[in-house]
Amino acid sequence: MNTRGIELSNNFYLGLHKELLELFSRHNSIELKTLTVFQLYGFGNYDEEQANLKSFITERTGKWINGKYLYNKRREIDAGHKTKVKIRRDYLSILITAAGYKNYNDYLQNSVYISADVREVEQAVLEGSIQDEHVLYYVGYYVEDRRYYIKSKFTIYQMKSASWEILYWERGKEPTTYTYFGKCVPTGDSALSFYFSKEDSSLNKECFVNIFYGNNMNSKPLLLGAYCGFDRSNNPVIGKLVFEEVADSEAQDVKVKSAEINPIFHHHLYSQRLIVDGILPHKDSDLAVSINRLEIINFLIGSYRGYYLDRNDYLIPISFEVRNELGEIKLKINNTNFEGVGRLNKTENYLISEFNEKNKTSYSQFSLQVQPLEKDLFVSHMLVYTGGSVINGKGLLWKVDETNAQQIPSTKEFYINKSDVAPERIDKINKYL
Repeated sequence: MNTRGIELSNNFYLGLHKELLELFSRHNSIELKTLTVFQLYGFGNYDEEQANLKSFITERTGKWINGKYLYNKRREIDAGHKTKVKIRRDYLSILITAAGYKNYNDYLQNSVYISADVREVEQAVLEGSIQDEHVLYYVGYYVEDRRYYIKSKFTIYQMKSASWEILYWERGKEPTTYTYFGKCVPTGDSALSFYFSKEDSSLNKECFVNIFYGNNMNSKPLLLGAYCGFDRSNNPVIGKLVFEEVADSEAQDVKVKSAEINPIFHHHLYSQRLIVDGILPHKDSDLAVSINRLEIINFLIGSYRGYYLDRNDYLIPISFEVRNELGEIKLKINNTNFEGVGRLNKTENYLISEFNEKNKTSYSQFSLQVQPLEKDLFVSHMLVYTGGSVINGKGLLWKVDETNAQQIPSTKEFYINKSDVAPERIDKINKYL
């Protein structure tokens, strides 16, 4: 080996480092915690006559090594800025020999201090045992905390193992990178699953990633997936992922560090993350958004009919129903039907529903004021997309039952003239709308 630097994954170097420290400790019958950093690595203010790692390595290999260099490499990893550490090739050879192995391949295949996943990735990257056509490079995207756009490097080796490097731009010009190494588990004919163990994670946390690729992964420039893991506060999280294929590791590195944000990806991923609360309830009522929710929903259960007054002074019929104590809702405007679940706002004065028509990206919103304006008379607020129309504003609804349902008959009309409505209802419309 020459002295030109070689890049090793952090986990690979940490395994070798740990093995050397344990060999040193057993050989000298000494506890590492009893030594200062200077004495342990053999630099600065240390006693050359006492046990130190530098002299231990020299004794086993006949080669001199700089103790501070080893210490600095460990500190570099502990700083957590990068996923790989660069080390002199001659030093790597010395460390491997000191650990009792013939050469790099011997260590890679036989050391119990590195995991099978790390071994597979290192062998692929450093020894070239896997050709480029057997390595797939992706830039992965997801959104954290609803809006924080995260880029990552996702690399699959021979469809057997993978590395996932996630970048967080928290320190200005240089990102903090968190790394996972894991195994690939084929799932049927159109999907892949990846398990990343906490032992092979710089975060010491487990994670699962599932990817859907359809009928031929190699012909798909974009893949969709989902992850399940833990956030930095150790709360369970799940969310959507988009993977964009790139040509090689260089293109991967350039793209993941670019400040450019793809608005299509961002829009697709926005709000596609769920965090499980880290505080467990003592009883089921602790999960309630509002302690009064059930009472309020029961009060609102029933059918409502009413009108929206458009700009041309026509009335648009509205049918609304709170179906049960779950808050399931049905809404009909302009002969467009919506279904959803109502939730109370924080101040408990509105029942709010959001609707998404199937295969459409537009969201409609409808809210009913909990406190009636008068007996059985309620005001609503809406932003509803129906066909090519947008209905935006207040509506007036009467709660109906068998005794008064005929006073506001159901209709399939899109518009109604005011003259077709009972005068007492027109008075209320003029008053409240």
